[in-house]
Amino acid sequence: MIYIFHGNDSNQSYTAYSETLKKYQNYEKYHENNKSFNPDTFDRFLNTPSLFSEPKAIIIDNFFSIPKAAFDKAISLLNSHSEFGYLFWQDKKIEAAKLKLFSKAEIKSFTLPELLFSCLNSISPKNQKNFLEKYQALLNSMPFELALFWFKNTLRRQLTTYSKFSPENLKRSYLHLIELDNAIKNGTLHQPKEYALEHVILTLINSST
Repeated sequence: MIYIFHGNDSNQSYTAYSETLKKYQNYEKYHENNKSFNPDTFDRFLNTPSLFSEPKAIIIDNFFSIPKAAFDKAISLLNSHSEFGYLFWQDKKIEAAKLKLFSKAEIKSFTLPELLFSCLNSISPKNQKNFLEKYQALLNSMPFELALFWFKNTLRRQLTTYSKFSPENLKRSYLHLIELDNAIKNGTLHQPKEYALEHVILTLINSST
């Protein structure tokens, strides 16, 4: 059986992937990622009998990011050994063309709500009203911790790329989000976490650029 986990909600996909891995505790495993994968080692694993006659499981993180030559060889090898178990996790959405190579696979896709990206895109100067509308709707549609993760990720990315905000204000807000996250985890936050996050972002939105 082949299991494929992918989608832009990498946290949820990895959680589901990790749960499925527990089913293979008694298997002889080949577990690599796209950077450590070696087609020759993979070949030997597939074609070498198990020492204790255990079933085999092939587990590869970001399998679909393996360089094309190695990827094509891996596809050829696994097609020759369909009797084994295969688990692939990708930290993003996989192209439809590549998924078609696995017509018999059980494919599990995890997608973030469009509202999240709409809310993140509304973080722009003097856009308080639009942001607040989307932020309130977002809190009703996904876990707060996941929303906070994406807010931090968005500000961190803007620190190294283009941003409509000044570097000083952006960095200050990003550090405040880190402090907020730590306070929540340590139990030292003395106000509603939803309000605290809203305050940090509104301060940034209303700051001078």
